[in-house]
Amino acid sequence: MFVADLHNDLVQRIMIGEDVIKNTSSGHTDIERLKLSSIDLEVMIVWASEKEPSTSYFEFASKMYEKLKALENVHGVSVPITLDEIKSAKYNNKLSLPIAMEGGEALENKIENLEYFIEKGLFYFGPTWNHSLDWVSSGYGETHKKSTLKNFGLNKFGTHVIRLCQDNKVLVDVSHIGEKSFWDIMSISNKPIIASHSSVHKLCPHFRNLKDDQIESIKKTNGFIGLNPYPFFIDPTFKIREEKIRKTFRQQLSELADKQETTAGKWIAKQHFLQQKLASVCPGMNVFIDHIEYIIKMIGIDYVGIGSDYDGLDCLPKGWNDCMDHMLITEELDKRGYSVEEIEKVMGKNILRVLEEVWS
Repeated sequence: MFVADLHNDLVQRIMIGEDVIKNTSSGHTDIERLKLSSIDLEVMIVWASEKEPSTSYFEFASKMYEKLKALENVHGVSVPITLDEIKSAKYNNKLSLPIAMEGGEALENKIENLEYFIEKGLFYFGPTWNHSLDWVSSGYGETHKKSTLKNFGLNKFGTHVIRLCQDNKVLVDVSHIGEKSFWDIMSISNKPIIASHSSVHKLCPHFRNLKDDQIESIKKTNGFIGLNPYPFFIDPTFKIREEKIRKTFRQQLSELADKQETTAGKWIAKQHFLQQKLASVCPGMNVFIDHIEYIIKMIGIDYVGIGSDYDGLDCLPKGWNDCMDHMLITEELDKRGYSVEEIEKVMGKNILRVLEEVWS
């Protein structure tokens, strides 16, 4: 079985100096645990939307990229930029860690900055994280800050960005963008579109989730949806339970953050603390599988996959502690009567189908 996971934020831990090559016993992943898990392809994310003040967005993202690229020097690891390299890594029992980018801050409104990262090799490009930019509005921005947006949807520069990505075989990821931006991208796209780590709005009405017409539209591009297991995105009742836990440990969280020097360090310290404290109030795996099944029933088994958001969230569904538990998904799908062939599609074959179309 080929197993692919479409979103991992481990780079933030690398940037604060953590040695993630060895088993760290914290967070959701490190290179040792990923190699021991059943995952063959784990997409690593350059995320520079919240940088340190001493550097530019472009410089910060470039440093992140080089840190991730350096992982190919680790035994048993590949950082592929072609489909053949991914297939070769699988054949040789190597862990594939392709690099993608979430949030277009690093472009700094310069198309040559995007060309720089494309030349290095990008698996996919997500125009925004939660922050809206001059040329594209985010889901958070369109939902919570619409009156202050510099641009609603995609402007001329944004159109250039999307077309340049697609002309250079870079997948366009719509997971964090706003609805207006989504439909603007769909109106100009001529290649499969992916949502790397989103879930179903109908089941959990969060701005990060996809509405039914968006799900249908992604299918029409022959694209792909990676389901995100973050309890906030799959269970509308989770927020109330989470707030109680956060309130209970507010002092400890503040003290943990105060010990850290960087923005990323503060966030990671709180994340690892909450990872343990929230476990008891998280929804079960069945709630996550409901989201997978909803999309399967709506548009078919060929368009669904997994985007775990490992190390980018503070908790996972109950019983799912880290990447070593990734294959619990297959067990839950098996319980619901899916065949081995169908499960293999969800776990990894579907993204290979998209890559065959875009990269070949």
